[in-house]
Amino acid sequence: MGSTSPPLSLDIQTLTIPTFHAALSSKTTTCTDLIQTYLTRITKYNPMLNSLININPQALSLAKEKDLETQSLLSENKPLPPLHGVPIIVKDNISTKDIPTTAGVSALRGLVTKTDSDVVSRLKDAGAIILAKANLHEFALQGTSTSSAGGQCLNPFDPSRTPGGSSGGTAVAIASGLGLVGLGSDTVNSLRSPASACGIVGFRPSWGRVSTQGVVPVSGVQDVVGPMGGSAVDVRVVFDVLKVDKREVSGECEGSRRRTIRIGILDAYFGLDDPNTDLSTNLIHENEIVQDIINDAISSISGSKSGSDIEFIHINPTTHPDWRFTTLYSTADTQIYEFQERLNTFLQSPEVISPYHSLKEIAESGDYDKNAVTEVFTAPLKDPETFSLSSPGYQTRLKNISILKDSMNECFEKNDIDALVYPHQRQLVVEIGTTLQPRRNGILAALTGRPAICIPAVQGVPVGLELMGRVDCDEELLGLAERIEGILQRRVPNMERIE
Repeated sequence: MGSTSPPLSLDIQTLTIPTFHAALSSKTTTCTDLIQTYLTRITKYNPMLNSLININPQALSLAKEKDLETQSLLSENKPLPPLHGVPIIVKDNISTKDIPTTAGVSALRGLVTKTDSDVVSRLKDAGAIILAKANLHEFALQGTSTSSAGGQCLNPFDPSRTPGGSSGGTAVAIASGLGLVGLGSDTVNSLRSPASACGIVGFRPSWGRVSTQGVVPVSGVQDVVGPMGGSAVDVRVVFDVLKVDKREVSGECEGSRRRTIRIGILDAYFGLDDPNTDLSTNLIHENEIVQDIINDAISSISGSKSGSDIEFIHINPTTHPDWRFTTLYSTADTQIYEFQERLNTFLQSPEVISPYHSLKEIAESGDYDKNAVTEVFTAPLKDPETFSLSSPGYQTRLKNISILKDSMNECFEKNDIDALVYPHQRQLVVEIGTTLQPRRNGILAALTGRPAICIPAVQGVPVGLELMGRVDCDEELLGLAERIEGILQRRVPNMERIE
C-alpha cells in the first residue's frame, strides 16, 4: 500500500480536522492521500493492536470521490462541509448498512442492517468517510475491550495493559494514528474510560442530545453516543454534526458566560473507596500516581495565564455520601434490568438481519466470550422476571436516579459551579488478562444525564481529567475543555515499540 509516512508534512498522530481541511484548501494534500496513509498504518499496526474488526472496502474509492468534490467546491469558492473527507472510526455496536455490525460478538458476525444508524447518516451527510468499525468489549458490557469478534485490544502506550473500555478499539485507533476521529457509545464509562487510558479526548453528551437509533442497546436510560478525538476541537466539530437539536443557550448555561468560571473539585472521587477491603500496596501506589497527575493538572490550569479566570473550589466529600460509585452501581445502575429486553427488540427489528434474534439464542449458541460477559448478560437469562423493565427493582432504580439528579442539581446551585472535576479512573488501567476494569468514576454523569468530557493529563500510562457540566450545556463544557487542553499537554504513543 505504499509508505507509512504521512502525506507531505502532516503529522498523522496529531492531525486535526481544521489542519486537514486547511491542507485540502491549499492543495497540499488530498483525501486519497490521507485514506491511503491510514490504510497502510492499519495494515501495519492493527494485527498487533486488535483495534479494528472490519475495514471499509470502499474507503479508497470514496476518498477519490471526495477529491473531485474538493476540486469543485474550491473552484467555486464554496466552503468544505464540516467533515469533508474526514476518515472516521465507528465503534462496532453502531449500525452501518455497508459494513457488518457485531457488537464484538462472534455470534453476530453476520448481522447487517438495511439502513445506517442516525449518527452514521449524519456523519456521511457532513462529508465523512467511514474508514473502519472498531473493536470493543463484548456487547459493550465491561471495560477491558476484549471480544470474541475482535480479540483483546491492546493499549498503545503500554501493550501489557488494556485500553479501558468499552470503546477501546476506537480510542486505540485514534491514539495510534489509524483514524482521525471516532464514535463510541457510553452506558457507564465507555467513551471516557478508553479516552483516559489512551491519552485522547472522549465526550459523553447530555442524554438525548445525540440519537441512539441503530445502536446495539444496553440501557435506554443510560446509553449515549459521543465523539472521540485527539483534541477537544475535533470532538466539538463532530458533536456539532451529531446533535439532534439547535439548542438556544438557556439560563442553566448562563453561568459559563460570566467572567469567572467555577469548577468544583470532587474530592471524594480521588481516593480509594473500598470499604471492608484489604488494599494491595500496588493499588495504593497507583492511586497515589493518579491523584498526583490530576492535582498537578489542576495546579497547571490555576497557574496559567489562560486559566486566570478559572476558580477551583473543593466539594466536601461528606456532603453527598450517596455519590459513592459502589453505592450507585448497587442502587441506581439500570443495565441489568434493561439489557435483555432492549437487545431482543433491536435484534427483532425489521431493519436488522441477524443470525440470532434474542439474547437467549446467542447464549445457547455458545458463540461468545463467556469470560467477557457480566451479570448483565447472565442474570436476566436466569431470572427474567426479576430483571425486566416491569420489575419493582427497575422502578426503584429509576426513583433513585431521580433523587440523584436532584442531589446533583443542588450541588451545582449551592456551590454556584459550572463543572465538577475529578480523575476518570482511580487506578491505572489493568493488565491484559484481568477480567474487570474497576474504580472508574463515569457512573455519576451516566446516571444524571449530564455532559462529561475526559481530557488527557500527562505522565506514564495516560490518566484522564474528567469534567462534568450542567445539563444540556454541552457546548459550554466543550468550550471549557478546549481552553484546558491548551494548557495541558497531550502525548502520543511511540509506535516503534508496537512493531
